[in-house]
Amino acid sequence: MARVEEKFDAELAAERDSYLRELLSNLEELETVILDLSGTDKETEQTRMLARQIHTIKGTAGSLGLDLLSAAAHRMEDLFADPRRRENTNEKFIDQLLAQNDLLASIAEAYLDDNERFLDDVRSQLGETAPATPAAATETKCFDRILIVEPSAATLQFCIKILGEFGSAHVSSVHDGYEALGCLLKEKFDAVITSLQVPTIDGQSLTTVVRTIPGPNVATPVILLTSATGALDPAKARPDYVVDKNAGLAKELRRVLKQLASSCRQASSSTSEAGSSVQRKILLVDDSREIHTLVRYSFKRFPHVQIVGLLDPTTAVETARRVSPDLVLLDVQMSPLSGQEVMRAIKAAPELSGIPVAFFTGTDDIGETQELQSLGACQIFKKPFSPKTFSEQVVNFFENDK
Repeated sequence: MARVEEKFDAELAAERDSYLRELLSNLEELETVILDLSGTDKETEQTRMLARQIHTIKGTAGSLGLDLLSAAAHRMEDLFADPRRRENTNEKFIDQLLAQNDLLASIAEAYLDDNERFLDDVRSQLGETAPATPAAATETKCFDRILIVEPSAATLQFCIKILGEFGSAHVSSVHDGYEALGCLLKEKFDAVITSLQVPTIDGQSLTTVVRTIPGPNVATPVILLTSATGALDPAKARPDYVVDKNAGLAKELRRVLKQLASSCRQASSSTSEAGSSVQRKILLVDDSREIHTLVRYSFKRFPHVQIVGLLDPTTAVETARRVSPDLVLLDVQMSPLSGQEVMRAIKAAPELSGIPVAFFTGTDDIGETQELQSLGACQIFKKPFSPKTFSEQVVNFFENDK
């Protein structure tokens, strides 16, 4: 498993360097396009094309872990949507675009040269925090839903901070054991962190009840925090992990979470290998070649999933009829047809209407999300995405869709 991870990381690093070198060349071409906007109407097709190119840079750079490139492209993209743009002269708008284009080029060169000082300076200017470590990105799936049972606000915030390093998306907290028991008998969690001394039902007794009564968390890992390891009752169920509440708490909790994540990845790998004979086919419709490359890299660990790529959205319906995919994955912003238009065409074809359709989107617009959901989207994936975890999300969708 470690060798597979190392090979994947090496290939992704090579793809990242290749992308940066190609981007520098593309940015020179973009500069020419920007200069050509001088004296033209602000809403020309050329302007819209430029905006789409910047949008693609934002998503691709983010997926490759180039956080500052993605952030700078986002700022450049915002220039097109800024309502004050109409109040400015076209020359000022072009100057702003050129400045942002120069910044993108400088960041790309700094990434290639490993110039961390320059990157840190830009990060401070943009108000960006350092990206999560690759380890955290791969462990996100393992710690999606966590329950913390902790009466101390300080310890609770400490645990939430550590879990944040591992990408935990949904952290629930309660102050006493009785309330925790109610949660554990109703909802499935990926792990439970509890102090030994909590009101109503102590942490070890809570573990014993959960292990005894059939429920969704009978096998869920329990991490017990205590400053008195000797106080554990040998007659009760022992938690999976016991972490001392002392000066080394942060280091030990991180070690336990990494160990849990490693077990989770091995189990996931075994499951995917066991089901490798099941063939699945995804029709990817996106007008960005870089996104196609990243999606294919993401699914290298799942050879039973075939990716059929399509750059031209106008042929999506015809291609879907020909390949009969198990899932259609559409980008929202495409030309000359949007993802929504493609989905409507697919759902209008009787022989294709039952195929699940998912979307890639690079915005947090609530209105857009509601529109996609109303169209019947089975999933909405946010750009940028992590190539390491994206394929696992899709494979999980297939597993749950059986």
